[in-house]
Amino acid sequence: MKKKVLATLLAAVLALSLAGCNSSSANDSKVQSGTKESETNGSADAPGDTDAVVETKPFKVTTSMGDSGTTAAVIGANNLRKLAEVAGGEIIFEPTTFSPDAIVAFVENQIAAGVDGIIFIPPADSVLPTITTLCEEAGVYWGIIFRSILDDEIREMVEASPYYVGNCYENEVETGYRVMSNLNDMGMKKVAIISTVKGDTTGDQREEGIARACEEFGMEVVAEARGLAQASDATSAAESFLSAYNDLDCIFVVGTTATGAHEAVVKAIQDAGRSDTVKMATIDFPDTMDALFETGVLVTSSGLPHLFYDPYMTAVKVFNTVMGTPIEDTCFSSSITMFDISSQEQAGAWLKTFGSDDALYYTDEEIRQLLKAYNTDLDAEAFQAIIDNFNPVK
Repeated sequence: MKKKVLATLLAAVLALSLAGCNSSSANDSKVQSGTKESETNGSADAPGDTDAVVETKPFKVTTSMGDSGTTAAVIGANNLRKLAEVAGGEIIFEPTTFSPDAIVAFVENQIAAGVDGIIFIPPADSVLPTITTLCEEAGVYWGIIFRSILDDEIREMVEASPYYVGNCYENEVETGYRVMSNLNDMGMKKVAIISTVKGDTTGDQREEGIARACEEFGMEVVAEARGLAQASDATSAAESFLSAYNDLDCIFVVGTTATGAHEAVVKAIQDAGRSDTVKMATIDFPDTMDALFETGVLVTSSGLPHLFYDPYMTAVKVFNTVMGTPIEDTCFSSSITMFDISSQEQAGAWLKTFGSDDALYYTDEEIRQLLKAYNTDLDAEAFQAIIDNFNPVK
């Protein structure tokens, strides 16, 4: 499924509506609208400038994401900082080991540090009851990035909490299925996967789609490697796959947090002299996607408009709530569609937008339309429309 390029502009999605909020606190900060910036990726035209001033109390929101290591991470961090600046708050980056114990400890530590809001990736649904209780007792708002809550009982408990603002998520099952369908169309049948540890909701859902494709198309997952920590782990996994299966068609990087894993897999295939017969597929766009397509080894990749657009929009929900102007009175979920890139030309167009650290999702004026203190028309439906109309490749 190719990404549908939408001509609808953010300014046309939402009517410009301004709300002035007064505060008697001596610590309040003023956010002045009307700052002009260069055009960014959210739309071709920013909403008109205004002279409105909105009073907001300073706030701190923390995330388990890092702000360095890859171009994608730096772009995501810079956009979150810009969002916080316009909203009158602060975003704090506390990179966290991806395990249940580490995430719970992260939440406890951030609460102790006095933050107003938290966004994070839960490694499993099982951690959410504990986090719900911790945040309720502390009066801290929180949201989930990159995930849905699959356990019905846990989801009901979490969504009943007044401190849970909601989540952003992707149709991971469909994405896993679609990549496999693309490989089947290329005549590939035997696939080895590099994926997350079992119990990770995103990886599990992607693999559900893979299993569906295998049953439908007569494909087979012949080997797997999980929870890779670094590029050398990817090299070892790929070398093992290649050694064990002479008829292997593809190594599918379903999901990994190991920096450089994609490049390591391609090099292992090349070093084995198998690049004519063994290909690579990915979910989540690598930083070096155009170069990987150029090798002829990477043949299909599926990803978000930008990897960190999901936590950005979840942060918008948390920011609005801690500002005292929640988008909705209750939590809500928002879906973000992934799309496919299958050529170096397409990869180059994407990297033209997101190939440098200073790429911005939205201008200051557009960001204000994501803040209900400025835009009283903002609700869950309008929020979803903004996501659907985000067009990073113009």
